[in-house]
Amino acid sequence: MENIWLETDALGLGGVWIGIAPMQDRMDLVHDMLHLPADVEVFSLFALGYPAEEREQQNRFDETRIHFIEQ
Repeated sequence: MENIWLETDALGLGGVWIGIAPMQDRMDLVHDMLHLPADVEVFSLFALGYPAEEREQQNRFDETRIHFIEQ
């Protein structure tokens, strides 16, 4: 998914990673909607398309959330 997301961005598209696992009811619903074989399990989806507007990239990095444990 990460590589798909990176390539989507490189192509000028917008994308969102939609995680559905481990919620079995959602996994089953998507499996049935896509008419997948019984031996295939769905764990996430990726929606992509051309963005309706240009927005600046958000920086959500928060250094205070990083912790080191030394032993």
